[in-house]
Amino acid sequence: MRIGVDIDGVLNDIGSWHYSCGFKFCIDNKIDRGFNPNKYMIEEQFFLTDEENNKFWKEYIFDLMVSIPTRPYAAKVISTLKDMGHEIVILSARDNRYLTNQYANTMNFYVEEWLKKNNIEYDEILAGPGNKKDKCSKNNIDIMIEDKENNVEEISDYIPVLCFDAPYNMNVDKKNVHRVYSWYQIYKYFLDNTSSK
Repeated sequence: MRIGVDIDGVLNDIGSWHYSCGFKFCIDNKIDRGFNPNKYMIEEQFFLTDEENNKFWKEYIFDLMVSIPTRPYAAKVISTLKDMGHEIVILSARDNRYLTNQYANTMNFYVEEWLKKNNIEYDEILAGPGNKKDKCSKNNIDIMIEDKENNVEEISDYIPVLCFDAPYNMNVDKKNVHRVYSWYQIYKYFLDNTSSK
């Protein structure tokens, strides 16, 4: 089975990272327009202007790419799934939008370095902008592990989705969506519902 695995919100806890860095950024820059944890994008969570959002990412993009930790047991469970015969396809929408100067067009390099640093095994990486449902279809993904609401809803029309629980995806309630809260719960799902190929 080919398992699609998102990075932000699945391999890491992007929500907690947004909240921590977003509040620090807003206090440091005297921004106080409220907070909405039910939104996915940081500019929507903290009601940032385009200029403020660009400033945030200029300050924090490398922290996200290099320092953010993995969720507990992500590497162990992925290694076990590979041992069971499954293929792991890292499928991320990360792009080079906030990288400038000598770092322009280097997001894939940092993705690979972060995966290596955190011992995340994989068979293939499909990173960059584009419709994730189309990527799943074109690359024969059998099941997707995802957190972003619109991706979960679109992909689940085509294949099953394990939706990593977060405040910003609480409205997702579809037949082909299975809500998960930890990597060992993901492992249990594969034990209960699939056989290795």
